[in-house]
Amino acid sequence: MTIRNDATRLTIRARDRRKPRSLVARQGQVLLDADLDAQSRHLLDRVETATDDMVGSAGYLVVPAGSDAFAVTPAATPDACGIGTGHGYLGGWLVENTTEHCLLKNQPHPRPETEPKGPVLLALKALVRYVDPVEEPAFADPALGDAQAAGRALVDWQVFPFAPEGGWGADLACATANPDWQKLVKPSSGTLTVLPDQMPAAADPCSLVPQGGYSEPENLLFRIEVHGGIPRKDHPDADGPRYGMDGLTVKVSRRNASVLAGIVKVDGTTLTVEPPALDPLNWFAAGAHAEIVSIHDDVDPRKAAQQERLFQIARATDTAVTLESAATGLAASIKDDPAGWYLRLWDALPDGTGRATAKPAADDPRLSEPIPVGDGLAVRLGGGADDVFRRGDHWTFAARADGSIDWPKDKAEPPHGPQIRYAPLATLDPAAEAPSTHDCRVPAAALTDRTLLYRGGDGQQIPAQAGGGLVPLPGRLRVAVMRGRTPVAGATVTWSMPEAGIPSQVNGSTVNGVDSLSCETDAQGLCAVDWAIDAGRTDTDHQVQAVLTSTTGTPEGPPLLFTAAFRTAAGTSYRPGRCDLLQQTTTVQEALDLLCTNLGGPTEPETLRLTSIRLLDNQGDEVDLLAKDLILNGLQVRYDAFAAGIALSTALPTEAARLECTPEPFDPIVEVEVDLPYPATDPDKLYWERASGNVDGFGGIFAPFGFQRMRLDGTVRVTDEGEPGLFWSPSRMATMFLETAPRHQWGHRVVDPQEEVERSGWKGSEVRPILCRLRVRSAHVWSLDPKTDRRIYLNAEHLGVSAHSTGRELLVSHRDPQRAADLDLFFYLNLD
Repeated sequence: MTIRNDATRLTIRARDRRKPRSLVARQGQVLLDADLDAQSRHLLDRVETATDDMVGSAGYLVVPAGSDAFAVTPAATPDACGIGTGHGYLGGWLVENTTEHCLLKNQPHPRPETEPKGPVLLALKALVRYVDPVEEPAFADPALGDAQAAGRALVDWQVFPFAPEGGWGADLACATANPDWQKLVKPSSGTLTVLPDQMPAAADPCSLVPQGGYSEPENLLFRIEVHGGIPRKDHPDADGPRYGMDGLTVKVSRRNASVLAGIVKVDGTTLTVEPPALDPLNWFAAGAHAEIVSIHDDVDPRKAAQQERLFQIARATDTAVTLESAATGLAASIKDDPAGWYLRLWDALPDGTGRATAKPAADDPRLSEPIPVGDGLAVRLGGGADDVFRRGDHWTFAARADGSIDWPKDKAEPPHGPQIRYAPLATLDPAAEAPSTHDCRVPAAALTDRTLLYRGGDGQQIPAQAGGGLVPLPGRLRVAVMRGRTPVAGATVTWSMPEAGIPSQVNGSTVNGVDSLSCETDAQGLCAVDWAIDAGRTDTDHQVQAVLTSTTGTPEGPPLLFTAAFRTAAGTSYRPGRCDLLQQTTTVQEALDLLCTNLGGPTEPETLRLTSIRLLDNQGDEVDLLAKDLILNGLQVRYDAFAAGIALSTALPTEAARLECTPEPFDPIVEVEVDLPYPATDPDKLYWERASGNVDGFGGIFAPFGFQRMRLDGTVRVTDEGEPGLFWSPSRMATMFLETAPRHQWGHRVVDPQEEVERSGWKGSEVRPILCRLRVRSAHVWSLDPKTDRRIYLNAEHLGVSAHSTGRELLVSHRDPQRAADLDLFFYLNLD
């Protein structure tokens, strides 16, 4: 239960907003309980502020490095997930889990839910809870008999599953940026103002009038606490509902709700309690109200919010409290096991009820109408349109016998408690083949931990020696072990091969997947070793790792990775200058190879070169399959992109030269082929379905399973006008075949008999772009060399590169060295 001790006062509003360093008692002066409470808070403020500054990570749980504290063990459902024992720090608070074999369903405040089954965030909720000696008898000293003892403040906690209403989106990522998570962890924004009664105006100057304000002759600590309300549907309720101001219910106690008794027996609505009454004036009495509470209510108020637990007292003795008949159902539910249930005293409001309901004020809907709480006092709730209250939100103020109250005049304050903090622990994906988690805790190293630091030797490169063998690196690999700024001598550093690495030698000893080498640091904390790498593997980087190990060989932290490589022409980058020939090369090896192929070559081309490949449609649009000296293999074009023909242009030796070849129109110098899905005709579809299955249309082939190549009908001619080259024209029927492709869908469409094919079970498949091949027989395309009168043939076999257009381009300037080679180009026809 959140702080409910009957203290002198809990809130001290000093004019200086800085936190006091300590309490200073005065000689001969009274030392109040409030002073002792304040001293403990001063010390806690100092400790928790320093802890948060040193290890704090806002909104996350910080744990000692290597600790299993609150580590989540995945399971198929959230309730079965494990929670590691140990301690961590949340905003400076020390949060402890001392429960062995702890699961969500048996943690100190259990969460047995198995929903949701999708990806969830397992979150930690921590709050400051007051443990009364009634709950923990060990806090009372038997030597004092029945004297009441002080309780203890405890940082209590619960781990619960959380999933937002709209889902997580693409990435769970510990969820702290999710709007629903931010609403969940945001503090309550509702406010409360204490309004003392005003002194009425005097009608007769000779008459005394009642004084306004607090009217009781005793010093009391009032507590106003949120009891319930209308849940807000726009806020998550994983750890309890959030309420708006309108319809909010509050309850009141004049002793900070500090009167608590344990329930030991239930008989109807009569509850036998322990300990018995010590002060009849401060005990359960007829007309007051009692709340049946559980030790779980403060941490997880969901059940308390769903089930009414505050009832009026009908009768009371020192050891038994009889509640109104409305408590019958709840009393019966705890009859068989009353352990962990308690009875808490609340005062009746002036109208005799145990709770008051807030209503918006007529003059300002952001505030409630004043709510009388008795003794000359009233309270007013507020918060505006985005007011948020939680069950258990409370305010305390001291009322003194002189008629004063410890509350700033007309000031609205947010709840004084409970203090609640949240942190994501882990994301859980129980739907995977093996449930998995992502740890959201933040590990923190101790100031005295040893640390392995890099000191030099990484990234070396050496020439590869002929014949292979191990080659020593010129620089030694150096690491240091430090504790803060102090070197650690005698620390053990182990050198090993990383996973999937290459064996090497460290200090002359082989390091591979089995063997490693250990050495100790010197007086300066340094460890330096010689490293030799294998010259037989110049194709990849070589790596070795160093890790700090304990005396038992256990790693203390992550390893440091060292990388080395051999310098080769293929591994050395090259930046082309003004040489056009080398513009596409990126390494020295590529540049050397290209220069070698061009050494001693003629000044004039020995082959004809393609300069453009254009697809022409009947709307006058063109698609160029040769752009920036790249032949664009794999390009997707419209289905009728070449319904008007394909033009191929060539570069001739001189301006006066022309193509000398004279093909017949029907010669297959230019071939255009398409890969149609097979089977493509209705009879073929029926045949393969029936031949592979049964006559009822089940179990057979019901979709295309291959392709059949078809050469399109067309004619070819040599063109001399404009750019010289070849022009392929499709026949009239071939043009119609291309232009009607959306209707026949390359053979996917079922035409006739439609009913028979569909009844057979034929479903077809998704219509994908079809492959189209363009081939030019280069041996039939030639010109004459004007100097030698020898034929110069088309060389259309080009070499591939990796560019950004299609990823399958051919570079026109990189040709095959043979004199003539065919062009074999492919692209795709798309129905979109």
